[in-house]
This record gives sequence, structure tokens and C-alpha cells, in this order.
Amino acid sequence: MESEGSGRAEGSSRSRQRISRVGLSSLGKFGCVLGAPVSWLPSLLTALFGLLLVRGLRRLLESWQGAGFRILGQEISIDVISLLNLSPVLHAVQQMDDLSWTLVVLLVVVNSLLAGLIFLLMAYVLGGVYNLIARLTGGLEVELREVDAQRDSKR
Repeated sequence: MESEGSGRAEGSSRSRQRISRVGLSSLGKFGCVLGAPVSWLPSLLTALFGLLLVRGLRRLLESWQGAGFRILGQEISIDVISLLNLSPVLHAVQQMDDLSWTLVVLLVVVNSLLAGLIFLLMAYVLGGVYNLIARLTGGLEVELREVDAQRDSKR
């Protein structure tokens, strides 16, 4: 940062600084560390919604195994799962439902890690764009004021 001048107010000094470049590695770390916890709740809600869908699909498919209807007082049962060759699908859905809470935890962890990676990549891209624009325009200008540490600690 470059100092462009200083002012005076209330016993504290002021200075104007220009942010001409941001460090991409620190920005990437910040994005990664921010992305994982920010996505935790949406990941949990998505995983729980997926769990409800799997349970509903299991109930639906299992109800198709003993499907039947009456014709002229005769009960005719049809195994729709066998008829449509959905046995592998039913078996996979049953396994997912049996491991449901393990899958919820796994989905939350994987989604949080992926979100951290996405935030890291976004931070790199946005930081690079800022650095390019700052090189052309001079960057952002901020005004900084020195704070009295004793006065600040009393708040």
C-alpha cells in the first residue's frame, strides 16, 4: 500500500492508502476456509432432503412388489418390480436407505469440501481480476484512521 498523505482529527492520525494489489494465496486460503463452513447448513439440508427422497422412493418401489387389483371378485397380484426389471434399482435404494445417516454425514462433508474448493477458485479469479483492474486504474483508495488502543479497549 502506498501512503498518499495524512490528516488530523481528534488526536488520531489519518492516512489515505491505495490498495494496488491483493495477494492471491492469502485470498485463496480465506476463500477456502470461508467456503466450507458457509456451505455446511445448505449441505445438511440437501442431504436430509435426499434422505427423505430415498425413503419415499423405497416405500413406493416396495409397494409395487405386491400390487394387485380385483376383477370380478378375483384378486390378481402383479409384481411390477419384476415385470419392469427394477430389482437392481430397488436393491440399490434399499442399501442407500439402510446406510442413510452415514450417507448424510458423507454428503455434508463432501459438499462442504467442494464448496471450499469452489470458494478458493472464485477468490483466485476475483483477486486476479482485481489485480488486473488495479494495475490499469491504480486500485481502490481507502482512508485509514489510527485508533487509540486504550479508548478502544474500554468499549
